[in-house]
Amino acid sequence: MTDNTEQKAPRKPRGFAAMGPEFQREIAAQGGRAAHRLGKAHRFNSQEARAAAAKRHAARNEQNGAEAAENAKAEGNAGVPGPAAPEEAEEQEDR
Repeated sequence: MTDNTEQKAPRKPRGFAAMGPEFQREIAAQGGRAAHRLGKAHRFNSQEARAAAAKRHAARNEQNGAEAAENAKAEGNAGVPGPAAPEEAEEQEDR
């Protein structure tokens, strides 16, 4: 078995990681301006933003509804509020 007691020098950050946050922000801003100048970038208007938010909320609600139905199915009441069967309702009334 070899004994590696030598420690490697810590790696220095490269690329953007070696730059300060202000310099990174300036480079990103230049890229954004260039993209808009070339017509490659897209700026959302309020209608597009609203439509995107509505789609996001609909997808989240659909996912939450599927999870709720799955949980209800696992619990045995298949998403129906109240007792799962009439027999259980009678048992609860007797209590």
